[in-house]
Amino acid sequence: MTAPAADDAARTEPSTPGAGASSAHPTRPAQPDRYGAPRPVHTTLVLVRTGTASLLAALALLASTPALPRYDQAASTAYLLAGLLLGLPHGAVDHLVPAWLATRARPLSVRLAVPLGYAMVAALSLAAFRAAPTSALLAFLALSIAHFGAADEAFHAERAGRPIRYSAVGVLARGGPPVVFPLALWPGAVDPLLARIAPGVPALLTAEVRSLAGACVLAAVALTALREFRAGRRTEAGEPILLGLLFAAAPPALALGTYFATWHSARHVARLLHNDPASRADLAAGRLGPPARRFARRAALPSLAVVAVLAALAGLPGSPADPLPATVAVLAALTVPHAALVAWMDRWASPLADPAP
Repeated sequence: MTAPAADDAARTEPSTPGAGASSAHPTRPAQPDRYGAPRPVHTTLVLVRTGTASLLAALALLASTPALPRYDQAASTAYLLAGLLLGLPHGAVDHLVPAWLATRARPLSVRLAVPLGYAMVAALSLAAFRAAPTSALLAFLALSIAHFGAADEAFHAERAGRPIRYSAVGVLARGGPPVVFPLALWPGAVDPLLARIAPGVPALLTAEVRSLAGACVLAAVALTALREFRAGRRTEAGEPILLGLLFAAAPPALALGTYFATWHSARHVARLLHNDPASRADLAAGRLGPPARRFARRAALPSLAVVAVLAALAGLPGSPADPLPATVAVLAALTVPHAALVAWMDRWASPLADPAP
């Protein structure tokens, strides 16, 4: 689960207090890219700005929670669905990523294998979700923790020019709050939603299971915050604490919808822009508009295709009026190949990693 190592000593982040405080600042000295060439400092601007924007969105929601009414289940579902759909484009260009990270042009058969394999894995995952929704939903919750946490670990490393290396405790600290805290602290709001997707899941997640999971996440948050603070990375130290407070205080559907759209998805899109060779010149010149528009054009058709599939499923004879189960099933099916591809991307996009073949 680590990027290929070159010279560890050359890549070690300073550990003295304050040494990493500038890791998220655009004036940080240029770090080499995966080919060993100097990467212009401005190319990290998209990561810096997106990280700041996601923090501000989370802080704004947290600050507003005292004024929020206790949304009932029917009202809050709309916020969850909206957040899921708004975040949908972040995986829409997955089929292009292997070519971005490759060192040479690939034949058509190889280029077609990526989207075809992606579609096959997604179709098999959807079939599994339909055949065994209880087991599939539990597996999806576990995968979400790993994927959310690894995504944040990779985002911080890429923004700071560090090699991407997952820490199990760090992954749990960053990916646990969005999944575990709603289950542990908001069972009255979450269980009806789970029951609409897989009726057997709430009974399996007993109070003891939820309490143990919550305690593990709390411990991981504390350890990660302490580790990052000692390394001088104060923003990275505070983020797991912020996520924990957000998912403890805000209504779950609203918190998860906001997190998915403005935090997880936005940060992944920033990483895609950062690794897209076509955006390199614009980012080096400090221009964010052209790369963002290029991404929007590329992501539009795949995103609309997924929306069309969801609409078709909802329109099938005998389909339930509730769109939540079909939406979660389709997104869960897409998450399986997406998470696998992002893990591969983390391996090859890491600074100083050997380029993808």
